[in-house]
Amino acid sequence: MDLTIQHFIALAPLLITSLTVVVVMLAIAWRRNHSQTFLLSVAGLNLALLSIYPALKVAPLVVTPLLHIDNFACLYMAIILASTLACVTMAHAYLGDGKAGYPGNREELYLLILLAAAGGLVLVSAQHLAGLFIGLELLSVPVYGLVAYAFFNKRSLEGGIKYMVLSAAGSAFLLFGMALLYAEAGSLSFEGIGKAIAATGMPSPIASLGLGMMVVGLAFKLSLVPFHLWTPDVYEGAPAPVAAFLATIRQQGGGICGTGASIPDFTGSQQWRTA
Repeated sequence: MDLTIQHFIALAPLLITSLTVVVVMLAIAWRRNHSQTFLLSVAGLNLALLSIYPALKVAPLVVTPLLHIDNFACLYMAIILASTLACVTMAHAYLGDGKAGYPGNREELYLLILLAAAGGLVLVSAQHLAGLFIGLELLSVPVYGLVAYAFFNKRSLEGGIKYMVLSAAGSAFLLFGMALLYAEAGSLSFEGIGKAIAATGMPSPIASLGLGMMVVGLAFKLSLVPFHLWTPDVYEGAPAPVAAFLATIRQQGGGICGTGASIPDFTGSQQWRTA
């Protein structure tokens, strides 16, 4: 499909956040400066937040087969960006300046937070299982480093390893469930899966198993009962801004995707997508 100016306007929050990641990365490579990296991150997040207003003007819009920008997606993009801005501000106070602050490199923390936020933006606008998985992994992988960022703390390293192993297990369940669902429905789009299930009246055993495995994978990622046993160790070891990030953006991204994107389309209804 051909991309028009409307498509780029709809994607502006994600594009600006991604551009901020690149700018921050280059700034770190050129010269380490904690305050400068913080200001670049805050400026990029504010621009991304402001770009949601013009995105609302062109919504709802199918940007690609993977992404659908509507009022629902714009609302939760705003929530994710505002929460990320709060976590970045908290991180600046946590890291401090000079010898009295954090003993290691400070700047990469902002880079990892921005990467995870970009994953959350992809996740809330996904209308395809590939988009869901890409967004979820882009949201999860930077968090491995964030949890273990306080490398001088044994509990932080332990929490990072535990989160990485269990998140990988969740990804395996999620991928296997997607494969089973695709084998039954012949489509990876939420709409296609919903139509295939609606056509038969009720999910087949294979589709039910696939959906069940996807729920298990998401439950691992979102620390839902009874797959939440890793949560206390991770939250205890993670730095304070990272714990706040885990409790807000990661939960918002996964929960919003599950309730606002998957369920309406899996039932074969498009009513909620244009609300």
